[in-house]
Amino acid sequence: MLNAFSFLFEREEISPEIVRNIMLYCLDCYGAEGTPGKSGTSRAAMMFLCNWLNGFGGIHHLPVSGRYLSGRSVFLGQNSYLNDTLMRGGAVVVRLYYDEPHYVLLTGISPEEIYALGPCDGREAVLLFNEQTRVTPEKAIEYFI
Repeated sequence: MLNAFSFLFEREEISPEIVRNIMLYCLDCYGAEGTPGKSGTSRAAMMFLCNWLNGFGGIHHLPVSGRYLSGRSVFLGQNSYLNDTLMRGGAVVVRLYYDEPHYVLLTGISPEEIYALGPCDGREAVLLFNEQTRVTPEKAIEYFI
């Protein structure tokens, strides 16, 4: 999540409160030995953090917005929220599966890459935008006279 903010905003724009809350809410799962953070970040934490960011963006001066997705709505391809976010300058934090689940940052799509999102019931993603740089239809449409 911190990397997503580094991608979307200049360093000076990111308040310490953002960094603190990302660190506070993430890495909330305990390892087998009872060590905090050793089993990563829970889905509930990602959902809560996305909701908190929307509230923070609504009342502070950081123009951030987010959306949490899970299940079948998390896919890459035509009519995908992930593709749409990436095409409009946003960032996607998605849970991928290698030997175990990991969160990774997507900032673009390459047709040469293979993405393994895993079983639909375990998929999740957080879509993030800097509302000042978000590409909207008004910004993308060219007019010819």
